Amino acid sequence: MEAFRTAGYARLGSDGPHALVIHAEGDWARSIESGTHPFFTKLIRQATTRGLTTRVVSAGGATSQLLLGQDHVHVMVGGQPGYGPNRLHAAPGHVWGFWYLDEVGCGAHSSVRFARFSADEVDGEKAEYFFNGVTGYMLRENVSKRPQPPRGAALPEPAAAVVFCQLIETQGDRLHYLTTEQMVRLAATTAGGRRVYVKPHPDTPRMLRRGLEDLAAAHRNVVVTDGSVHDLAAVSNVVVTQNSSAGFEALMQKKCVVTCGKSDFWHATLTPKTEDELREALLHGRETMAEFPFEKYLYWHLDRMCLEPEKPEFAGRAWARIRDKAML
Repeated sequence: MEAFRTAGYARLGSDGPHALVIHAEGDWARSIESGTHPFFTKLIRQATTRGLTTRVVSAGGATSQLLLGQDHVHVMVGGQPGYGPNRLHAAPGHVWGFWYLDEVGCGAHSSVRFARFSADEVDGEKAEYFFNGVTGYMLRENVSKRPQPPRGAALPEPAAAVVFCQLIETQGDRLHYLTTEQMVRLAATTAGGRRVYVKPHPDTPRMLRRGLEDLAAAHRNVVVTDGSVHDLAAVSNVVVTQNSSAGFEALMQKKCVVTCGKSDFWHATLTPKTEDELREALLHGRETMAEFPFEKYLYWHLDRMCLEPEKPEFAGRAWARIRDKAML
């Protein structure tokens, strides 16, 4: 691909050319170079038009380390969060088709977590149009960040709560306030005998899944299931997770979402840090969040904080972030 030129690298300055370096982990480099992602294809095209030489390198490798020590514009893909001069982080957002391009990190590490959401500053008409378009497609087509089984012709039985599990408890950086065991146990015991669904993460090792099944067996109202996240959210009064994108997707159904960990969409959720707080959220969360402006929040988070490569203004907005960060 012509955009991926590798010659002409020099330190940034009044006499030297600018360079856009994409540091990609794992398989990201190959997929970016093959043009799989419009996000990068359009970003590189814009950078080239603006006079930046572009290059994709393997994150953490010798070339990556060498270039990071120079004053190029750096886009980190799949790596750890971290602020740095002329550095941005890129990754898919919580909803397919929207991307982070953030100076701190992505997901729970993104600067969105520190941003202020004010419903009064969001255009209600634009928000409603956006919300209906995105949620209508996602729910109708059963689209999620991870592939889902087909939605059932008949919805599952109604439930007091659904717990969307993750695999973040063994990661180096602690992001969760409460564990999976605490979430499931408290959801079960607070439900008053009503059903509680537990959906394991798709990558859950067999041993951990067996642990979830043993936990469910200790509570007769708990059902472990691999059903579609959209079906499970639809029939549940409350959605409980740590910071899973499945929780964000439940906002599309205007559900009370309880995030038991650090998240960048906490503005639209209840965030208990103790068992007592989780119990309170399970009992009274629906009423607490009944008047929340979900349309405005999804519009603010996805359209304003993130970027959508399919939109005609994407290249200009992405370039503005690069320009502001690198002071071009």
